[in-house]
Amino acid sequence: MEIMSEFIIEDISNGLESYPISLVYDDFKELEELRRQHQKYVLHCVIPLSNESVVDESSYYDGCDCRDNCISEDCGCKAKHGFFYNSKILNSVFLPSHGNSTTSITIYECNSSCTCDSSLCPNRVVQHGIRIPLQIFKTTDGRGWGVRALRNIYKGEFICEYAGEIIKSVEAQRRWRELNLKDKENAQNYILCLREHVQDRILRTNIDPTRVGNIGRYINHSCSPNLLIYIVRVNSLIPIAALFAKCDIETGKEITFDYSGGESQIGGVVEGKDDELGFGNKKCLCGSENCRGVLPFDPTLQDKI
Repeated sequence: MEIMSEFIIEDISNGLESYPISLVYDDFKELEELRRQHQKYVLHCVIPLSNESVVDESSYYDGCDCRDNCISEDCGCKAKHGFFYNSKILNSVFLPSHGNSTTSITIYECNSSCTCDSSLCPNRVVQHGIRIPLQIFKTTDGRGWGVRALRNIYKGEFICEYAGEIIKSVEAQRRWRELNLKDKENAQNYILCLREHVQDRILRTNIDPTRVGNIGRYINHSCSPNLLIYIVRVNSLIPIAALFAKCDIETGKEITFDYSGGESQIGGVVEGKDDELGFGNKKCLCGSENCRGVLPFDPTLQDKI
């Protein structure tokens, strides 16, 4: 793949990721803009001290006592929660087929309470982090920064998680309104409003990677995406918003997900309008045949604080 940009940074994660996250850019103004917007790279979500009670603790689960590293079907985790992976690839039964969505699930991986070897257990994928070389680049169609893979990606492969600050809904509303009041024309918001269906309840988790986050914040929206969001639980009570490949993706092709949640039906990134404040819909520039014309919007952000 030919790289047209003049400059390159080998790893913006500064060695935190197992696989380096490179970045290409045309001039230093672009680089400074990126650095001003994104202040700290993290591998996983963090909880600000002022938001310590944002996560519901009822989702805790025990581990398995497998002695064969969870290869057999007798694994307690897999028997209770499901067989989610085949050879480190998401099981095809959990991927949409023929227009039917089967992704409103919570993936439970083996955790620190399990007796299996973390490096050998096949039920541990997301917790090992990024295993694909990814690169941030500047798009040429007005969508800002984007992300592409530097090798072929197979359908069902884990790409990365969407990491950032875990904040309460009231704080998410405040940040969104403050951002748009400051500069409604150029405001760029990255808050992911995650909805997890647990029995007869819907648990909400808001992830804001604006100041603290990982490469997930640079992945653009598309109305016809090649990634899907899944909720994953490992050791922490904090749910992980994990991005998996919806289809095979060729080297160099941009990776995208639907900011509305799309087929995953678990939430989306907040964009769009606020009728009272007159922000208006933001035009979608994804260019896909199924483009809806405007970026998605989570109406709960219009609730009064």
